[in-house]
Amino acid sequence: MNKIIGLILLALAACSSFAEERDTNEIVNVHEQDVAMNAAMLHANQSLETFIERLQNPQEGDSDFALKVKISDEHGVEHFWVTNIAITPDGFEGVVANEARTVEVVDIGHKIKFARDLVSDWSYDSHGVKQGAFTLRVLLKMMPEDQAAYYRKTVGWD
Repeated sequence: MNKIIGLILLALAACSSFAEERDTNEIVNVHEQDVAMNAAMLHANQSLETFIERLQNPQEGDSDFALKVKISDEHGVEHFWVTNIAITPDGFEGVVANEARTVEVVDIGHKIKFARDLVSDWSYDSHGVKQGAFTLRVLLKMMPEDQAAYYRKTVGWD
């Protein structure tokens, strides 16, 4: 059975100075077997040390460190951006930055702890340009051009 997973987009860009009225919990549904998305999530997880190193040693102009985390329950699967990241002996903890649309075990503002293997993406801003965000790069290719243009401008990729 092809399950659909929800990938939250806009919390990644919620603090941007580029203002446009959009749903701050915009979500894109992707089949769990999507090859490009799975490759992006694998790359993000395998390059997590890059994020951790920068989180522990931020450079001038770095901000908005976040991890995207896979959360599942009997209602489905969603990937949430989590901010206020702290490294723990068992992985990480942080605050969920999006409203849940499918799962009921978390919601915006909840503090959660999670293992490294649940991380599906990472990002931070460096001088206003989003670093990482591998899942967003895949999603840009799936969306209508006006929506993709909004995200590229919001994260400094245009």
